[in-house]
Order: sequence, then C-alpha cells, then structure tokens
Amino acid sequence: MSDQSKFLAAMQAGYQFKGDHVKIGSGMLDGEVIGEASIFLPLKTMNRHGLIAGATGTGKTKTLQMISEQLSDNMFLYY
Repeated sequence: MSDQSKFLAAMQAGYQFKGDHVKIGSGMLDGEVIGEASIFLPLKTMNRHGLIAGATGTGKTKTLQMISEQLSDNMFLYY
C-alpha cells in the first residue's frame, strides 16, 4: 500500500462522525493537497475551545471565515 493510500485511509477513518458535521478542507501529504482526504468538524463540538495557529499567510483567517460560513449555513439545525 502506498503512502498516499495509507494517508487517505487514516484521514477517512479519523474524520467520520455521527451526526451533522461541516467540511473545512482537505488533508495535505508532502505538500500536496489530497482532495479525497476531507477534513470535517462535528457541529456538536463547535461550542468548545479551539486553536487555529500558523505563520503569516497560511490561511488562518480564511479558515475562520469558512468555519463561520458553515456554522451560519447550518444554524437552522439547532433553532
């Protein structure tokens, strides 16, 4: 099994959640985006603390914008 296959299998197994969730992006392996390696966050955990860290220009603000948009789109689920 190739490294990419192992990576994809690990990402898919690690990001399976019951219930509603939002996609925030895809995983990277050796500097290459692997589109099939989707990264999800369960909505039920979005009221907890989190950390988005990185150097200047790495996409922290875009990540927060995406999460905010996803939460706004899914707000009806909880009201």
